[in-house]
Amino acid sequence: MFNIIGQVFTAIFGKAGNDFINSLARGADEVYDFVYVRVFGLPFIVLGARQTGKTTLIEWLRQNVASLGEFASDPTPPGGDAVTTFNSYIGDELMRLKPVRDVGGETDMWETDWVELFREVRPRGIIFLIDHTDVLKHKDALNFVMNMIEEERDAQRHVRSVLLLANKSDLWLKHTTLDKLMAQYGNEVKRLHNQADRLGYKAMIHSSSVTTGVGVRDAMQVFFNAIRPQAR
Repeated sequence: MFNIIGQVFTAIFGKAGNDFINSLARGADEVYDFVYVRVFGLPFIVLGARQTGKTTLIEWLRQNVASLGEFASDPTPPGGDAVTTFNSYIGDELMRLKPVRDVGGETDMWETDWVELFREVRPRGIIFLIDHTDVLKHKDALNFVMNMIEEERDAQRHVRSVLLLANKSDLWLKHTTLDKLMAQYGNEVKRLHNQADRLGYKAMIHSSSVTTGVGVRDAMQVFFNAIRPQAR
């Protein structure tokens, strides 16, 4: 609609008419972005093998705290736990977030809980957590998620970003670096970037320690600004 009106205004008023229509379109986009971010909420899901920090990350976002200290979560049951929509400061901006459900990371939950959550939420973004332990298990889980994105076409088209979050940096940074840690996932990272380029989403890698809060704010700000309607 704006394209047709823009052509008419440009024909009548020249560049001034085109600039006027463009400003209206930008204004409409900004209003849509504001309503989505502050009213409807940004749909996203958190996945990863067991005990990587999925529940802790959701709690960190919900509590809006610098760190969670001694927070300890119970094992997530089959089917997951419902998570109500909540407001959280991402950077300096208050955003409404919709993780919908916290799901477990046991292998037998991938084909059921993970796929059902992906289909249900049709998320704009996926946060996938790994840590420094059991590399083969994390690889299997990450490859499963990439297969799921490939196969679930209806949900796939909504995805704007996948964040690979190397958690528990308070433990592994004493012995290695993010680059060395991710070198163990060379094929998976290459596949992730290739899929991102082909399907049109943004792949990103960050490190964090959710329990201490190190690196989490920066990673969340980059991620949520990538999945909002007006990416920033």
